[in-house]
This record gives sequence, C-alpha cells and structure tokens, in this order.
Amino acid sequence: MSTEIGLQVDLAKSEAPARQVIEHTSESFSATLQPIDADANGHALQPPKRASRGSISPVYQIQPLHKASRAGHRASLSTVDSDAFKETDTVVELQPVDGGFGAWSYVAAAFSMYIVIWGFPQAFPIFQTYLSTGPNARFSGSVAIRLLAPGLQDIEEGLLFPMLPTNTKFRRPLVLVGIFIITTSLLLASYAQTDWHIVLLQGVTFGIGGILMNFVHVCVFAEWFDKKKGQAMGIIWTGWRVGALSFPLACQWLLDQHGFEQTLRVLIAPMLTFLAPAIVLLRGRFHSATISVQPVVPPLSKLQALRAPSVLYYLVATSLFFMVVNVPKMFITTFAADLGMKGQEQAVTLVLLVLSDMLGTYLCGWLSDSVNHEAMTALSAVSTSVTHILGLGFARDRSGVFLYAVAVGLTSGGFSNCLFNFFGDLSKGDGRLFTAIHGLFSFFRGAAILSVGPVGAALLDQSPPMNPEFFGSTRYQVSGANRP
Repeated sequence: MSTEIGLQVDLAKSEAPARQVIEHTSESFSATLQPIDADANGHALQPPKRASRGSISPVYQIQPLHKASRAGHRASLSTVDSDAFKETDTVVELQPVDGGFGAWSYVAAAFSMYIVIWGFPQAFPIFQTYLSTGPNARFSGSVAIRLLAPGLQDIEEGLLFPMLPTNTKFRRPLVLVGIFIITTSLLLASYAQTDWHIVLLQGVTFGIGGILMNFVHVCVFAEWFDKKKGQAMGIIWTGWRVGALSFPLACQWLLDQHGFEQTLRVLIAPMLTFLAPAIVLLRGRFHSATISVQPVVPPLSKLQALRAPSVLYYLVATSLFFMVVNVPKMFITTFAADLGMKGQEQAVTLVLLVLSDMLGTYLCGWLSDSVNHEAMTALSAVSTSVTHILGLGFARDRSGVFLYAVAVGLTSGGFSNCLFNFFGDLSKGDGRLFTAIHGLFSFFRGAAILSVGPVGAALLDQSPPMNPEFFGSTRYQVSGANRP
C-alpha cells in the first residue's frame, strides 16, 4: 500500500529563519526519526503551557511530490518515515491562524449554517402550537407533538458525536449528507399525516442533518483559531440568535397565510441558500495530504478525562444554568400575558430578549479571549440567576418586563462561549477528546432544555393566581412565603 506523506513544522515555536528550520528538519530525517515539532537545532520542542488554547500553528508545510511505499512500516502520528524525503520537496505556505480570508470565511460559513441548524428549531414551539391548538389544529391534545421542541437536537448531538468519523476526508461528504438530510426531512414532513411522523422527520431527522454539519465545524474550529477563539465563536453563535429571531416570525406568518405543508416547502429554498457556503468554506486549515500531528505529551484517555472532577462540576453547573436560562425563553410571554400585556407587546419582549442575547454572546466571547474564562463563566451564571430573581420578582408592568428581557439576554448570552475554552483546556489539543467532551455537554444541555417546559408548566398549574402586589406576583414565587 502506498500513501502520500507530509511534514508539518511548527515555525511559530522557533526563532531561527523559516528556510533554515525547514532544511534542517528535512535533513534530520535522512539519519533517524525525529519529532515533527523541532527547532533549528533538531531538538524536540516542549508543548506550550496552554497548548489547549488552540491547534498547532505552522506557517509552512513540506510535501514530497511522490507516493512512498511503507511496506512493513507504520508511521506514528508524531513521526514520519525518512524514506519519504529522498525526492524533491516543495514548500507550501499555510493560511494564518486567527485572521486572513481562510479563517474569517470559515466563520462566515459557520455563522450562516448556525442560522438554520440551530435557529430553525427555535420555531418548533410555533409549529407545536399551530398543530395542537386553534382552528387549524390537526393533533389537538397530542402528547407526541410536544416533543417537537428546542433541546431535542442537543441530545442528538451528544449521542452522535462519539460515532462520527474524524478523518479529514469525510468532512465534505458529511456536510453534503447533512444538507441532503435537512432538505429531505422538511420535504417529507410536509406530507406527514400523523404526529409521530412530523416529530421524527421535522424534529429528529432534521436534527441529525444539522449535527453532521456541526460536527465538521467543531473538528475544524481549532485549526483556524488560537488567541481569538472567543471572538470567533461569539460571531458564530450570533448566527443562532439571528435564526432564533427570524424563523419564529417568518414561520408564524407563513403558517397563517399558507398552512403547515406549504410552509415547510417554502422554507427549503432559503435554507439551502444559507447552508450552501458550508460546502466550500467549512474546510480545514491543513492540507488533506498532511499527517495529523498530535501533542508531544501523550493525550489522556477519554474515560480518564471525562472522570475528572472539573468535568462533573461543569456538567452539573451547565445543566442547572440551561434550566434557568430557558425559563424566560419559554415562559416570558406567559409572564407578560399574566401581567396584562397584549400580543404585540409580548412579541416585542421576545425580540428584546433575542437581540440582547445576541449582543451578550459576542461581548462575552470577545472578553473571554483576554479575561480568565472561568471567571467569565462564573460571572455569567451568577448574574443570570440574580437577574431572574430580580426580574421575575419586581417586574410589575410593561417597562419592568422589557428591562428583564434585556438584562437576562445580556447576562446569559456568553456562557456557551466560555465552555469552549474549558473544552480546550481539558482536551489539551486532542481533537477527538474535544469533540467527545462537546458531545457530552450537548447531551446534558439538551436534557435540561427539554425539562424546562413540562416542569415549568406543572409548577404553574400548582401556583395561585397572579397578584402583582407581592414578590414574583405570587404566581412566580419560589415559595409561598408571601401568598395571600
């Protein structure tokens, strides 16, 4: 069997001229096997103190122009066969990290993709209400249709990520298959005749297509960004908020004008427009023929890493956070209606929540690049909790509800960005471990989000009527201390 072998030299870790390092490294392989990361003297480089903050950042890549036989020999991930360098080599310049067309075009493609794969599920409650209540209800009182809700996709991500291939040759096929699944699921759902068919097609199958595309994004992200991770993810996560703002409004209008079937078919074309850039731009920074370079320090096993106390702590904190932060997203219109606000004012409340959440996401991502991300995570969690207590406790009229929506959006928006930095610290540059951790947290996040609806509805059913004279208007109190 023959294969094409490439060598990556991390010039960012050497003060010697680039050509000197490249020539010296190539010559060193004619005598013995050397680590890929080498300085001008041929010595193995020590891993950086914060290797987890980003991927290896080479500027040049050496590629032999032939395919070398490796019969009876298996090259490791950190060394290459010296026979591969007996022919003439060529030097290819790689695109820069944290900037340049490659990095920011990738961000633009991911931003556009997030509008669809994470934004459209935010409109699921609109479809749920349309199909189960009102004059056009096809499945009145259906239990199954309640599963068509945000959070379902997060659980799928946690289940699928460990099973998907990480090899670079599968990245573009995964994107293409994901787009095909998304469009096909919506088309088939428009012909569905039962509630379970709609949930499986529009909910589960659509989510699978989105997760395939998001998996490629997670695998590629660390190749493009090191010191600007938070800022880049802040922009990408903003795409989710754009979709969360636009899809519910568009879907509500389409459902009122054209009905369920036509709405899903009309949405296919704009979705394809947003997803198409990912086919070309959602690509890795390293050449496909390059050997994948792993950290010098042996990586932790997945089981060992996931058993760390910090992981268990963050899992509990993340689950609690997303249970708290999704309360306003699911019940703020109910709260506004209980205070006597009209339908248009309720819509304005949702718009303010999404816009402030969008701003908070970007600001927190930008700050997390220069401020300790653990401190930012704690600040986001504590400030969000305090905002809920004060907002739900003291809001008495329209102005109070608007202020509550803006405050909770600003404080909660950047929590997910900070988690990306934690994933990087724990995985220590191991891409497979990074995706495993990401998938685990997505599963718990989805379970927390899905639990908010039924738990919140059950609590409200057991609550007394509204009385704005008391804290939490009585109905939204944590306890019944001030109930009349």
